[in-house]
Amino acid sequence: MAGAGIAAVGIDTASIDHGPSKDFIAHRTLFAAEIPAFENLASLADVPPRGALVVALPMKIAGGSGGPLRIIAIVPGG
Repeated sequence: MAGAGIAAVGIDTASIDHGPSKDFIAHRTLFAAEIPAFENLASLADVPPRGALVVALPMKIAGGSGGPLRIIAIVPGG
């Protein structure tokens, strides 16, 4: 699969996996393919599936597996 042309995944909920998940299959599958996932996003309907430039700046947290993210999308012609 190796990403299948997917650069990243964004979602407007708290997790890419179902709330009570114990196996975290979405996390494991995406991250094994080196595809980052961005959670708790807003205004995703305004971002086209292709052509936008996404700038994602995570806060570094020592020993963490994730962290808060400052993220913007630059939309062509927007």
